[in-house]
Amino acid sequence: GLSLAWLSAAVGLVGLYMMQQNEMAYIDALTDTYNRQFLNLILSAWMGRGRSFAGAMLDVDSFKSINDNYGHSEGDRALRILADCLKKARLERELVFRFAGDEFIILKMAGTVEELEKYMDRVNNLLAGYEGQTPFRVSVSYGISIFGDETVDAFMKKMDEGMYEMKADHHAED
Repeated sequence: GLSLAWLSAAVGLVGLYMMQQNEMAYIDALTDTYNRQFLNLILSAWMGRGRSFAGAMLDVDSFKSINDNYGHSEGDRALRILADCLKKARLERELVFRFAGDEFIILKMAGTVEELEKYMDRVNNLLAGYEGQTPFRVSVSYGISIFGDETVDAFMKKMDEGMYEMKADHHAED
């Protein structure tokens, strides 16, 4: 009986380790959000099941300036602040992914443009709470799209174009 107990414990620990490794493969280490690999998996799954969903692509305004003026550790801090606000702003069915660099994507199953606009309002309100706590201001530009009869690339392009339109508006205001 004693030898089986050790074997069972070893198998259990290996199972836990494998489960932890699998989860870590889909989590961005810096921001503790889902990563691009998991985004691709979710998009494939939802499309394959004919799910209706909406998405928002966003990035940090003047992120290069934060890195250049305050250093990459402060740039990382800005990303962590944004990720924290993105996670806190969730109500239901919103998934947060770090897409690349300072870009994030939010997916919401059966979501609408209005729901994602309200989500982004919550994010902006949370970001405003950090003003004065950092030597820089974290603000974002974003674009929203509803997935329809298109390809993933077309869906992503619509979000990207909306984000760059807002970014152009923000730069015009400066």
